[in-house]
Amino acid sequence: MEIAFRILGRTRVRVDGEFVADWGKPKARAVLAVLLLNAGNAISVNSIADWVWPERRPANLHATVHTAITSIRAALHRTGVRFTLRNEERSYRLDVDRSLIDLHVFRKLVDRARAIGGTDHQAACALVEQALELWGDEPLADLDSERAARWRDHLVRGYYLSASHALLYGLGKLGDYARMLDHLDEIPPEHDLEILLAKHRLTALYGLGRAHEALSYLVRIRRRIVNEIGDGSEADLNALHERLRVRHERSTPARTPGPRYLPHDVDVFVGRENLLSDLDSLVPSRPVPRLICVDGQPGMGKTTLVVHWAHRVQQRFPDGCWFASHADGAEVVADLLVAFGVPIESIPSASARIFRLRELLAARRMLVVLDDVTGVEPLLPALSTSVVLVVSRARMSSLVLRHNARALTVLPLASEEIAAWLTGRLGDRAVAAPDVVERLAERTGGMPLVMQLIGEQIAAQPDRSLADLLDSLTDGRTLLSLQDNGIRAQFERSYLALTPEQAHLFRLFGLHPSHEIPLPVVAALAGLPVEEARVLADSLVWKRLVDTVDGHRYRMHDLLREYAADRVAHDESQAEQDAAMTRLLGWFLHTINNADRMVYGYRYAVPMLPLPDGVRPGEFADEDEVARWIAKEKASIVGVLRASPQPGYVWRIANGAGELFSRYGHYDEVVAMMTAAAEAARSNGEVLPEADTLSNLGHFHIKLHDYAAAERVLDQAQRLLGAQADPEALAVLLRNKADCLRGAHNVPRVLELLHEALDLAEGFDDTRSGILFRMGVACHQGGRLADAAVHLVQARLLRQSIGDYKGEADVLVALAWLARESGDDFSARTNCHEAIPRYVQAHFQPGQADARLVLAVIARDHDDADRALSYASEALELSKGHDREVEARSHDLLAQLIWKAGDHDLAIEHFEEAYRAYRDIGDDRARSVAAQLDELVALSGPSLPSSRVEHTATWFENGLVE
Repeated sequence: MEIAFRILGRTRVRVDGEFVADWGKPKARAVLAVLLLNAGNAISVNSIADWVWPERRPANLHATVHTAITSIRAALHRTGVRFTLRNEERSYRLDVDRSLIDLHVFRKLVDRARAIGGTDHQAACALVEQALELWGDEPLADLDSERAARWRDHLVRGYYLSASHALLYGLGKLGDYARMLDHLDEIPPEHDLEILLAKHRLTALYGLGRAHEALSYLVRIRRRIVNEIGDGSEADLNALHERLRVRHERSTPARTPGPRYLPHDVDVFVGRENLLSDLDSLVPSRPVPRLICVDGQPGMGKTTLVVHWAHRVQQRFPDGCWFASHADGAEVVADLLVAFGVPIESIPSASARIFRLRELLAARRMLVVLDDVTGVEPLLPALSTSVVLVVSRARMSSLVLRHNARALTVLPLASEEIAAWLTGRLGDRAVAAPDVVERLAERTGGMPLVMQLIGEQIAAQPDRSLADLLDSLTDGRTLLSLQDNGIRAQFERSYLALTPEQAHLFRLFGLHPSHEIPLPVVAALAGLPVEEARVLADSLVWKRLVDTVDGHRYRMHDLLREYAADRVAHDESQAEQDAAMTRLLGWFLHTINNADRMVYGYRYAVPMLPLPDGVRPGEFADEDEVARWIAKEKASIVGVLRASPQPGYVWRIANGAGELFSRYGHYDEVVAMMTAAAEAARSNGEVLPEADTLSNLGHFHIKLHDYAAAERVLDQAQRLLGAQADPEALAVLLRNKADCLRGAHNVPRVLELLHEALDLAEGFDDTRSGILFRMGVACHQGGRLADAAVHLVQARLLRQSIGDYKGEADVLVALAWLARESGDDFSARTNCHEAIPRYVQAHFQPGQADARLVLAVIARDHDDADRALSYASEALELSKGHDREVEARSHDLLAQLIWKAGDHDLAIEHFEEAYRAYRDIGDDRARSVAAQLDELVALSGPSLPSSRVEHTATWFENGLVE
């Protein structure tokens, strides 16, 4: 079970797989820290105050704590974990699985390590290291009370230092002194005078043979112990040092130096801490023979990593270090024999030379690095007493399976690591433009070779701005040509080693516009059955030209994809390129049609093109699967449309996917997609598809509250349709034009357009239900409540008959608002509780939010403040990023509730957010909220920060409210 809560540092919660620190106000984070620390126990409000407000308690403590609890509940709901947070007699108790809290996981891991420490030091150390990884900079960091400080000290001494001692003891038993030093260096300096830590450091230094450094450390730390503590503990340290010194001198015989050759290390090495740690753990201070393989995509810095590590640990190999690159096994043997002073001319046969090298190395401990060396396996008997690192572009599975090699893969660097390296490389220019440096770092795709080439390219042009250089490097083909094709040459070696079948599939990857491709799409591109495509794509994974994601997706570095695109343009016939693109588009068209039929089977489908040979589209078991697929593939769908040379596919795919994108909240993508679709239909000379697409585009602009854009494209659609329009197309157009008209004064014209549309939609139940629904909403807005109820009930019956459960939920919420206004709160609640499960089934968050707003208003009217706050908070979370109007109404209602509860600062913050949201969508309610804010600011008096008073008072003066 994954950790969901962190208190060993700032109070963080896991949302969508990532930990969020700024999920709420500081005091709410502090209260949650207290509840998590005491999970399962009731904590009184007064006790919470001792933790969170030690000096000055709020005037209304219970209301303030309640506000924090409301925020905490909203945050906990976002984590998706099961919990209960109850108010029990002026106390609060959080019941949640303790295995979700980092502190409790830390304790459990350390307890398990202690239980097995005497029998399996390796496993015990691994458990403690896993525990220490959970430790932040300062536990309970969001609490600054004296009570928290005492607990912090207890946690550091009783947990962190105790676990560190256990880890250091275990590493000492394993003889892994390098890792001991690494961990000692990670312990904060305020603990330097801990006598046990000093003993561990002496043990590690002598274990690594660094006797002079150990003596120097003893002198420094002994002086500090005498001056700063004076407890006599330096005597124990002196005695340990003497024992270690004597043992070291007895075990260090004179050695004959062996051959040494390593390339120069880089001046500044970036990242790779995990890989360096892995190498250190595999090769301790007293190395034993071991075979290690390091693989990764071309340009990932494999050689740089291995050379850097070899320089760090070369003192562990008194008998020599040797580096061989771009050679075959026979050349490596000859070079090593020459380095040992053996006249190789006297040993003509390859087998005899290997035997002689084996004799020379039998009593030696050497480090041998074989970088892109062919014919490695025949060498291994001669190197059986050495530590051997094999560096390769492809995964060396044969060495893993036949020779028990350990395999490590070098992955892309993190963007922030590259940005830090570029900043150090470029100096003041980078410091002055950090945003440009971040974009340059992102452009490298985590590839160190590209990082170095970009750094050199910029450093060589000191008078050119970074922004200008960034613009010149945005094209992947420009990057591929840097430094006389330095990157391209790396790719070329790997590409030329492929079989014809592998090379063909690699090239086809270049036709897909995204760097991530699902297996079924790979199969469609290649025109192969899925399992055959999997075998071939997996072979590219072993060649380290693509990576796998979740076992069913393949990811290619952006620059490799650019290289593949170049290759497909030069090495594939135009006929094969066209056929592959048709298979790709055919797969997306028919898969989207299957998704559309699963969700909107009651509507007419987009007209299909024939399914290309060798293509098997995706199918869906239910709407949940459709929603997940759209969320994962939305960028690929838009990318395919933009890259497609076949407009007949473009407008069909876009219209098939448009309503699905809108339903699941992907509004920006749907507008981009439908705009491309309209252009495609126009370029193909298809008038009616263009008009229909423009009408749909207008509908989506309305959902985004961009009414000017909606009117523009709807007018274009109406001109295109003219007198040729079929009745349903014109009905939909009139319905969309009615949606553009806002405000109560426009209700007569809205109803006029909708009545005209309703007459045209005779026989088209889906379209009629939507028109009737809008007629009901318009009548409600115009005060005609009885007419509104009639239209809405008719709309519901139609939507029930065609199986449109999401549309039925829309009607239920509209009826709920109508019932609430009519004073029938029971019917309003019933309708909302019926609507919410339908919205959940449809993955439609704005609808869920709107239903909760009705319930919040009813709870408020019945003086049930807790329930009203809960419903309104849930509505806000559900509407964020999905529907700006519902978000505005949620902020508006929360502001009223919180003001009444007494937290005026927080209420004003919600009013400000409501104002901004109403203003963004051009809603007249922005004016009334701004006026209300001016009044509330005046009521708050001097308690409100002056900056907020000035800001609020100038809204009308600056024209922010028209």
